[in-house]
Amino acid sequence: MSSFHRIRQSWRRSLGYLSLFGVTTVTVIHAASRYNDNIQVHDAFSNHTRQQQKRHMLSGMHDPFITTDLHEVELFQKHFSQFSYLFYTDSEIMKQKYALKTPVKIRSLTECPIQFQSSFGNQKTLIVGGPPALITGISMVKTEKDLTYINDQRQIPIAFGSAWHLEQDAETEAPTAYLPTKFLIEQLVRATCRYASYASIQQTGHFPWRTLDWIGWLKHPDHWFSGLKISLIFQWVTMFEDRTAMLKNVAAQCIANEKFFEQLNQELDGKLLLREKGSIIVARTSEEVSQLQELQTALVNEGRNLRILSKEEMLSRYGFLPDGLMYGEKHHDRVLFANFMKILNDAIRNQGGKVIDGTLTTIYVDDQKSGGIAEYGTHDGQKHYLAFSRLILSLGSQSIINKNNKPLFDVIAARGVSVLAHVYVPSEYRLPPVLVCGGTNHATKLSENPVQVKDSHGKTYDLYLMRFTAGACITPNVSDENAANYDGTIAVGLVSAVRKTLGELCRVEPLVVHGCNRQVSRYGQISWIEPFPRIHVQYGAAGGGLTRAPDFVARPSLYSSSS
Repeated sequence: MSSFHRIRQSWRRSLGYLSLFGVTTVTVIHAASRYNDNIQVHDAFSNHTRQQQKRHMLSGMHDPFITTDLHEVELFQKHFSQFSYLFYTDSEIMKQKYALKTPVKIRSLTECPIQFQSSFGNQKTLIVGGPPALITGISMVKTEKDLTYINDQRQIPIAFGSAWHLEQDAETEAPTAYLPTKFLIEQLVRATCRYASYASIQQTGHFPWRTLDWIGWLKHPDHWFSGLKISLIFQWVTMFEDRTAMLKNVAAQCIANEKFFEQLNQELDGKLLLREKGSIIVARTSEEVSQLQELQTALVNEGRNLRILSKEEMLSRYGFLPDGLMYGEKHHDRVLFANFMKILNDAIRNQGGKVIDGTLTTIYVDDQKSGGIAEYGTHDGQKHYLAFSRLILSLGSQSIINKNNKPLFDVIAARGVSVLAHVYVPSEYRLPPVLVCGGTNHATKLSENPVQVKDSHGKTYDLYLMRFTAGACITPNVSDENAANYDGTIAVGLVSAVRKTLGELCRVEPLVVHGCNRQVSRYGQISWIEPFPRIHVQYGAAGGGLTRAPDFVARPSLYSSSS
């Protein structure tokens, strides 16, 4: 062997040892930083975060939080008992509810245990699943009296983890233009050498709201292929799709759906939407100021408006100045009442339709003919069969298995953080319906009017019940015992962002904190397909799940056919 080759091999070994030493050193320093992260403990949620951070140091995914502060529980029960369906008192029961999952099978009509003699064209319309199907169904109930809605009441709807915020513009609700490759590189850097500490997040209220559940993906290798496939297709769509045309289509959908919700609210005597309109966006940094100005320009291009509000106008209108550099108002935004699913269920019944608490298990269809037979189970263990002429499905995280025993579509989860909180403000303050505390940090009023309470020092506050939401932690689309867990950095950042935006004179007391799975498809948004005649399936609720729920009813040409 020549001396040149010996020298080259020696350099390779040296570089290998040096690289191994460097990686090991960085890993040790990174682990030490995580372990020594100093979380400020000043309430039950911060104490929970400190404990969870030690237990789940590698994954960063925390168990659901339910307050142990009896004073806060008593206040909730006294003043906000009408929202009791949002206050889970047992984290284990909550985790069980989020883990409920019953795959729906599509089978040939000839395999159905029972046979219907009459034509399916004479049968009823069947609606199954969450808000997109329910909202679509409610638009039909006037013309189709013989309508049935089936939903498993044991499950917690995805919408019950959201802010019920209808952001009715394309710039907000269209799929993100963010590249998956850029996201993965940033997550590798974050996991190895750029740890975002809870201490710094609590101080600043700034945090990485896009994250990756590395441990979750390692636990579910059977989901790797679908995750890779979705990433590659979304990368292609993001790079080469005509985004101008996409925004134009989404803008048309948002305008059509805005009219739909307004009309539906009138028909329901104003019970569906909160009376106040609009949301206030607080830009906290120079970067967020630029983003707010860009949003204003983009909204003008689609016929919408974003007003920049002066500090004087903010003080005059709300009695205080949120901590920020610039303030914008989107007047076209609306908020659904938190119990909107019950309101819509009652509307179906009142119009002569039928609502069933059951679990869909199998759909028997013919490839050529419309209609079919649905098999569903009730909680007494009985199986039932229902013929339908038209079927509309929106099953959230539940998979649909086609006749070839393969999933009808692939999705991954963008798990956000959902916080139910008491917010105490001085009596001279007034909160807007939605306060966007930078980025995607939404703080939405659930109680339109506050109640007056006194603290332990006898000082009077106005107390609001609010829902905070933020974040997108990319996880496999699974429903297991960890489905209600959330990314700790996002949760700490969200609560800190709201606290800092409201200011020191206000108090924020989290009551319940949990993860909320939103599904993302290869196109990054809500999609409708028609795999069989008159069977409509919605999937991929991210990018406007509630705002754009009645898509294919409002604009039927926008959903695609697939087999």
